[in-house]
Amino acid sequence: MSDPADWVDIHHHSYFPEIVDLLDRHGIREMAPGVPVPSWTRERALDVMDGAGISASVASVLLPDAALRSPVLDARGLARRTNEQLAALVRDHPGRFGGLASLPLPDLDGALQEIEYGLDVLGLDGVVLSASLADGTFLGDPHLDPLLHELNRRRATVFLHPNPACGSHGGGAAGAAAIPPGVLDFVFDTTRAAVNLLYGGALARFADLRVVLAHAGGTVPYLSLRIDLAKRWIHTDRPQFAARTPQDTRAALGRFYYETAQSASPEVLSLLKEVAGADRILFGTDYPFIKGDAVDSSLGLVDAFAGFTGAERRAVASGTARELIPSLRAAGTR
Repeated sequence: MSDPADWVDIHHHSYFPEIVDLLDRHGIREMAPGVPVPSWTRERALDVMDGAGISASVASVLLPDAALRSPVLDARGLARRTNEQLAALVRDHPGRFGGLASLPLPDLDGALQEIEYGLDVLGLDGVVLSASLADGTFLGDPHLDPLLHELNRRRATVFLHPNPACGSHGGGAAGAAAIPPGVLDFVFDTTRAAVNLLYGGALARFADLRVVLAHAGGTVPYLSLRIDLAKRWIHTDRPQFAARTPQDTRAALGRFYYETAQSASPEVLSLLKEVAGADRILFGTDYPFIKGDAVDSSLGLVDAFAGFTGAERRAVASGTARELIPSLRAAGTR
């Protein structure tokens, strides 16, 4: 085991006080029932990063569905204000933060405009997308092709994160109350979107997208064989389905990047390395949803994994993230 001096957290949520206050004034205090909008300040974030030995973090903001659907809040304006805050964070702390633009989806025209502004004018490093949208659709649905086409044209980095407002599709209200959504529903949301991108042919059509799946891809690595068998076992009577699905599904799953937040057990890391390779694994924490000692533990679990060579551990810790995030590409270690 070695301890790289350079760690980049690809999964860091910067809920700026100004944005949180705006949401609060409109009665939006939760991402979803039981999931509060978190408290975040740059000073506290930097203290946590320094304490854990994290050189840089890639900041993103998931805007609550309630804000994106609000008849009072302007979703385009909210995304714009968020992205300007992200750009200021990156500018004020060069080398310590990257930033991923928020988009006002499901407003497709507004999202396309914000990609241009966020990436070209503000210089942000890519975008964060919810696995499922406020209108109930998932990434990979054909009507979102213009969005993926534009991101593909730019060879953009896309951080695919579960929607905290997603609901369980199995069990009743009692079961939903007993099991917090972060335990099961989040990972299923990511899984559904990733497999939708695969089965719908979007991964093949938009081959230059660089998609990072949150939380080790949900259940994608564990289900990789079942996902592959679907085209020649479960759905042999659906030729249109088979035609859209890559011939080598396992290779296609290896095109995703997978980050380690809340998922860095030795068993999961071994599976990720088998499915995608160490060069497709990135370190992540999910701060500030994950707080305190859990940030240190997240780093310690990845660093302690015996299945990485020294070069692989350096790639997971920061090397691959710096390749994906332009503002951190030349920053190097502190």
